[in-house]
Amino acid sequence: MSAQPLEIRMAHLEGAYEQIAERLTGIDRRLDSFESKMEARFTQIDGRFGQIETRFIQIDGRFAQIDGRFAQIDGRFAQMDRKFMWLIGLGATAWVSTMLAILLHR
Repeated sequence: MSAQPLEIRMAHLEGAYEQIAERLTGIDRRLDSFESKMEARFTQIDGRFGQIETRFIQIDGRFAQIDGRFAQIDGRFAQMDRKFMWLIGLGATAWVSTMLAILLHR
C-alpha cells in the first residue's frame, strides 16, 4: 500500500466529516429556531390562559351578584308567604266565625 491512497482516503474522510459537521450545524440552527418558536407560542398560550383566568374571575363576580339577587328574591317570597298565611288565617277565621254565628244564632 502506498501513502497516496491513504492520503486520498483521509482527505475523503475529512470532507465527509466537514459535510456531517455542516449538516449538524444546520440541524442545530433549525432546532434553535424551532425552540424559540415554541417558546413564543407557549408565552402566547400563557398569556391567553391569564386572560381566561381574569375572565373567569369576572364571571365569578357576576355569579356572586346573581346569588345576592336570588337571596333578595327569596326574602321577598318569604315575606309574601307570611302575608299569604296571614290572609288565609284571617279568611278562615272570618269563615269560621260566620259559620258559628249562623249555627249558634238559632
